[in-house]
Amino acid sequence: MDFDCPTGFGFVAHKVMDMLTPWFKRNDIKVHVVALNYGDKPHRDYNEQISIINAREFARNMDDFYWRDALLKILQIGDYDLFWAMNDIPVLSPMTMHLAHLNEMKEFNGKKIFKTMLYTPIDSLPYQRYFKNLEKWDKLITYTEYGKNAMVDAFRQVGYTKKLDTGIIPHGLDADNFKPLKNKEELRVKYNLPTDAVIFGNINKNQPRKDLGTTLLAFKRYKNWYEENKSELVGMGLPEKCVLYMHCYHSDKSGVRMHVLLERLNLIPQEDVYFPIDERYEAGKYTSKDMNEIYNCLDVFVNTTMAEGWGLSVTEAMSVGLPIVCPVHTSLHEITDDGKLVYAVADLWEHVQITDAENVRFKSNPEEVFTKMVAATLDMPKKINYLNRYKPKMEQYNWEDIADKFKTEIKKLIL
Repeated sequence: MDFDCPTGFGFVAHKVMDMLTPWFKRNDIKVHVVALNYGDKPHRDYNEQISIINAREFARNMDDFYWRDALLKILQIGDYDLFWAMNDIPVLSPMTMHLAHLNEMKEFNGKKIFKTMLYTPIDSLPYQRYFKNLEKWDKLITYTEYGKNAMVDAFRQVGYTKKLDTGIIPHGLDADNFKPLKNKEELRVKYNLPTDAVIFGNINKNQPRKDLGTTLLAFKRYKNWYEENKSELVGMGLPEKCVLYMHCYHSDKSGVRMHVLLERLNLIPQEDVYFPIDERYEAGKYTSKDMNEIYNCLDVFVNTTMAEGWGLSVTEAMSVGLPIVCPVHTSLHEITDDGKLVYAVADLWEHVQITDAENVRFKSNPEEVFTKMVAATLDMPKKINYLNRYKPKMEQYNWEDIADKFKTEIKKLIL
């Protein structure tokens, strides 16, 4: 799993492990986390039950970013009851037969064999060839009903009729770290954002799947509309201008070159569209506390992602109580109650683009994103309590309940 890195996987790994630690302790369960994105750090104890292993130190194939040969070596030399993997199926599928053979060798040599459990996202139409050996896993768990159905369909399409042992365990809403604050103006000053503007915000990495270009296209329409209707909007009690905050890096290798696109759209950096503080963003120094403060700087959260295995930033925006503009596809159907909780973008079309592993995604129509941004703006004077709207969903996605679900699965496998 990811660990000690600013990814959705990394966040979930920490949250689940923290919630399970007291239970691990009561049952004398020791955990070795073989951490991806951890190749420049030493092995260390995370707490009294959990140790983090730098897989790179065991690896021979340095061309493999995931250091999968190291993981197999650790499983071979260690005496484990359960191999619990938390990653994408294309990463783990090539290892599946090796895991099965490793257990056969252990059984032949009279050593303890290990059970296998996979917790994985399905964010779009799967590449079926990676699913052909899934029956070798003892338990397969994904985040949503969408993900489970896509997994089972892909397994059938590669010619298997055996029933998979599947389950659904969602992510949680992190209401401890993400919550409403009351000092919006002070926070905007802290993060170099204007205090006298309507601020829409998109908080996602600059990568193809997040389709940040559509957010910018929609915002350009929105900015024109805001300027054309300024006197009426000011009369409603709204500020005289609007801006967009993009919490991403402006020129990631596989993403949009933001400054080039802004110039083409006649949008001015740090006047119309704001970015995070470069040095802090590049160094990964935005903590959960910082991110909560940034969400609290916003008036509306906007997301134009093309696929989600979960949709972590959407649920974080829910925890803060922001109005949300987002598409309804893939797993976002479930976490938004089929769009009922949000300003739902339903005008979508299938799309394939380069540098995205030939995935079939769902692209949002910028025109409808714009109209939903307008709808959210016109609702501002109504002072809608979005936190109350999200409350049933927040109660459903409770981390304690999620930890209990993992306990149940672990008990079935090894206790």
